[in-house]
Amino acid sequence: VRLADSFVEVPGGSNRNNYANVDLIVATAIREQVDAVWPGWGHASENPKLPNTLAANGIQFIGPPGPVMAVLGDKIAANILAQTADVPSIPWSGDGLVAELTAEGTIPDSVFQKATIRSVEEAVDAANRIGYPVMTKASEGGGGKGIRMSANEA
Repeated sequence: VRLADSFVEVPGGSNRNNYANVDLIVATAIREQVDAVWPGWGHASENPKLPNTLAANGIQFIGPPGPVMAVLGDKIAANILAQTADVPSIPWSGDGLVAELTAEGTIPDSVFQKATIRSVEEAVDAANRIGYPVMTKASEGGGGKGIRMSANEA
């Protein structure tokens, strides 16, 4: 921020009215005729809609492009991307999967779907392959609230 010619603060209040509000950030950037937006950390800075919408309006986003942000923000896609880059990973439902990113910068859906679990039977099969105890978690949201540990099949 110290290197910027100027900066614009968003209104105070709850996140939906400022830092998490992509439409407000983009409208403010257009109104102020900015060249670029650096949104800080968290909130809208993790929402692929922000860089995509800014780019559509000719404004530079200081951060990763939307498709990369989408991949890194998705637990399944991020793990596949890490494995593709030979980053050591713990066993999980998608271990061993690698992918060439699509032209949009995302994991192909055919690879992504191989890592997902859609039934209790698939979960038990994966847990038996991985070994107990296992942790289960929804691939999106929850902030850790949905994490569950299973010590055995029962």
